[in-house]
Amino acid sequence: MKGAEKWLDDLKLRLSYGTAGNNNIPSGVSLSQEYEPKATSWINGYTNYWAPSKTMSNPDLKWETTITRNIGLDYVLFGGKLNGSFEFYWNNTKDLLIQFPVSGTGYDYQYRNMGETRNTGFEASITWNAINKKNYGLSIGANVSFNRNKVLSLGSIKSIDNIKTEWASSEIDNDFIIMEGEPIGQIFGYASDGRYEISDFDIAASQAQGKWVLKENLPDAGGVLGTSVMPGMMKIAPDQEKYDEWLRAKEQGTVTDKYYTITGNDRRVIGDTNPKCIGGFNLNAYAYGFDLSANFNWSIGNDVYNANKLQFTQTGKANVYWNLTDEMAAGKRWTYINGDGKYLDYNNADELAQLNANTTMWTPYTTKYILTDYGVENASFFRLSTLSLGYSLPKTVVKKIYLQSLRFYATCYNVFCITNYSGSDPEVSSIRKTNLTPGVDYSAYPKSIGFVAGVNLTF
Repeated sequence: MKGAEKWLDDLKLRLSYGTAGNNNIPSGVSLSQEYEPKATSWINGYTNYWAPSKTMSNPDLKWETTITRNIGLDYVLFGGKLNGSFEFYWNNTKDLLIQFPVSGTGYDYQYRNMGETRNTGFEASITWNAINKKNYGLSIGANVSFNRNKVLSLGSIKSIDNIKTEWASSEIDNDFIIMEGEPIGQIFGYASDGRYEISDFDIAASQAQGKWVLKENLPDAGGVLGTSVMPGMMKIAPDQEKYDEWLRAKEQGTVTDKYYTITGNDRRVIGDTNPKCIGGFNLNAYAYGFDLSANFNWSIGNDVYNANKLQFTQTGKANVYWNLTDEMAAGKRWTYINGDGKYLDYNNADELAQLNANTTMWTPYTTKYILTDYGVENASFFRLSTLSLGYSLPKTVVKKIYLQSLRFYATCYNVFCITNYSGSDPEVSSIRKTNLTPGVDYSAYPKSIGFVAGVNLTF
């Protein structure tokens, strides 16, 4: 390293390899359990009871294993003015402990060792001590992290699609999916296609039959909505490949249905909760007794599953009196009632179209909650998480009052957050029943702005 002493102070290369085990599943699932204790508040005088177990035992269970590999580089340059590190890691987890659904056995699940996942990532940090004088100074630090996870294998199956958040009880079925070759954290649902317009319906046929009649060959989402489709109702996009195949079959005469029926098979991946990168930076400064520190953090590219947005833009089962959010305000959502209080139908199609010419949202009426990409939002953000300002009295002053130091300070937390996310906080993950459903915003308490003021005394 001769000749590098003018700019290089320290350089260290690190390599590491290791394995770690994990058995973080309920105890006793490898043993046969015919009955298990349950808690209740519904049996008068009793708080618990015994019930048949819903989990099939598996005596062949073993710990899952994570193999970790890491390479890092630490550096100090220019007399300590610049320092930081680079990290690259590559981790594999095998024999995954998965709650596997079993059917037709009297049990719901069985824990099994199956599959393998991989996590790779790169992290970098840097600190620049820009100014370091007796009476004033400034240092700036930053870090960034990139992580990618991938499911390499799921054993004998190709996907797990029974992952449920259950924020809407059973109204929304499976809303996350795990597939080979894809990351964990993918949201599974329908693609929104706006709303049904009057132009989607055959008015003459509707008047003749006394009900709204879709034009032939159009996708019919009535089965998903739970009611016959009408103008103004939510429209769901079909799986394009299946829809094109249906159209070809109809042209060939092998299909006689008038409409393509939207079903659960038209669901697809509609969001990814994994960020492209996360990071932050900090600033520390002092000058003539004053000190200032600020800490920022940010995330780019991750989606959030906004369950609140879905709940308050739809009615759902037996919830026709929900309050609605601003998106569904009168004048924005489709309506069938004119200014005179008259209900408009296919006999007043032109007037109904004119009434809704300036509206953009569908009617909120559904018989159950439906997960569409309307409820999936980009949650990238930039936040000033902490800002602190302090002042320390000069030594000559504090000595007169028999103190070693005296500092006054004020700190503000969660100062501001820049984001396009419509919810109260983009940094949210409120469904914790399983770690396979990250990034869900449902009844999450928003971050509050906090203020703290204080005095530091040293005697």
